[in-house]
Amino acid sequence: MKRIDLKNILITGSGSGLGRAMAIRLADEGYNIILNGRTESKLIETNEILKKFNIKSTIKVGDVSDSKFVESMISEIIEEWELLYGVINNAGISKGSASILDKNEKDMQKIMDINFKGAWLVSKYAAKCMIKQRELKPLRGKIINVSSIAGLDPMPGIGIYSCSKAALNMLTKVLAKELAPIITANAICPGYHVTPIYNNDPKLIQNFWDLINMKPLLKRVGTAEDVTGLISYLVSDDSNYMTGQIISMCGGVVLH
Repeated sequence: MKRIDLKNILITGSGSGLGRAMAIRLADEGYNIILNGRTESKLIETNEILKKFNIKSTIKVGDVSDSKFVESMISEIIEEWELLYGVINNAGISKGSASILDKNEKDMQKIMDINFKGAWLVSKYAAKCMIKQRELKPLRGKIINVSSIAGLDPMPGIGIYSCSKAALNMLTKVLAKELAPIITANAICPGYHVTPIYNNDPKLIQNFWDLINMKPLLKRVGTAEDVTGLISYLVSDDSNYMTGQIISMCGGVVLH
């Protein structure tokens, strides 16, 4: 169980932001990393950063809402790396701020496809392979979903996004029940963090929380690195007795 060479981790949406920070943290701790995203140039940038660590890493370019791509990606990972220890479903989009009454059907479907369907597809195909793994004991794999505080408490202006993340939280619980005791599933709910989804602009984030009157008790904008410690714990053996949990990491915007 302690052999780090068995611990290959797939991180979706790892070209930038939280996903890139997670990849760097886990690579620094000795995990092998499979990077996934839709923009090859960003994935290459992340992979270049990982080269300073003594680990294996690779890139899988594609859209997680495409079932054929996801099935092929997981099959390739198993063929090339033999084992898949963990999946971090981090890919997500918001499509800007607007009333739920003003969102069009195309944007709604895209948000649900990436944020919910994509996580379901990756979890589905990864779990089928994890179940067959015998080398990893007592657990054969871990699924970690990157949700949002918007999935815990509805936020004005990003209603469809809130719905997609609420669905992701429930998916986490369903996976935990169906895959126990050999695979765990947990979710984290970040709040306001400096990432590309906010144009990497802390002032834009502060304006947003003033607008909707939802401010962090810790009175600062989060960084991508604020989330990586929790990810490290969930990937590690220290969390082996934990499943089906939805954990806030938001500076106290919501108390859950």
